Amino acid sequence: MAKRISRPGYILKQQLAPYLFTAPYFIIFLSFAVFPIVFSAFISLNDWHGFDLPSFVGIKNYIEVFHDRLFYKALTNTFLLMIMVIPLQIVLGFIIANFINSKQMVLKKTFRLLNFLPYLTTPIALGIIFALLFDPALGVINGVLGKIGIPAIAWTREPWPARALVSLVTIWRWTGYTAILFLAGLTNINKDYYEASEIDGANAFQKIVAITIPLLKPIITFVILTTMIGCFQIFEEPFMIFTITGKQVGGPDYSVLTGIWYFYDTAFQGKFRNGYGASIAVCLFVIIAIISFVVNHVIAGKKED
Repeated sequence: MAKRISRPGYILKQQLAPYLFTAPYFIIFLSFAVFPIVFSAFISLNDWHGFDLPSFVGIKNYIEVFHDRLFYKALTNTFLLMIMVIPLQIVLGFIIANFINSKQMVLKKTFRLLNFLPYLTTPIALGIIFALLFDPALGVINGVLGKIGIPAIAWTREPWPARALVSLVTIWRWTGYTAILFLAGLTNINKDYYEASEIDGANAFQKIVAITIPLLKPIITFVILTTMIGCFQIFEEPFMIFTITGKQVGGPDYSVLTGIWYFYDTAFQGKFRNGYGASIAVCLFVIIAIISFVVNHVIAGKKED
């Protein structure tokens, strides 16, 4: 049999082929992920309005952030929304996922679609719908409350009702997504565990506490972290509702001004202070990273060797 001779050009193509196939991913990743982060860090050290040349100011923008009352107000609002959103969203998502995963559940595919539809709702439609429903004077919600003897609530005119409205909209929009994550974890649990527990006489609540929750610990950790990060990124819900209702930036008394909304207003909407806006974004990034690390360490704990 004749010995096969490898040509240098063919060998070179074989060596370069993996890099050529993976190059589009790395190009897109570097262009739309790494470069914006690096550019934001650079811009945060400059006084720049987007249309002129950047003027280097060092850490002056960060010093201003640390003394900015509205920045701390936005952080406070974000933490308040987290407290109002995270428990309800996770509990409701867990309950819905268990219902969908139940053997007695009928029309599972239809209910799964209906459950996920709010997540697909566009922010503009969401803002219009909820602005009309919760309008203090003409809204359907206050009309229903009036029928049962509850006084009208100034949803878009007072701080706490405004926070409650944003929390309700956020929970309504994202609970379906949370339920899908839990459902993915539930479908991977071996049914033999449940059958064995039924033989031992365990009821539904005992099965959830002793089997479902421990085996879903990685999913629960992931859901808590992503929900928390999502709360830090709340922007579309309050922005669309309070923009449509004609209120000021951040709602009544800046009660629903979030970090992302403050960043957007500073950098792109009213002030066009791109450098200062970038410093706000960098500070938010650092805060989110630190809190995510701490929460993950506390919830997940140290991994066993």
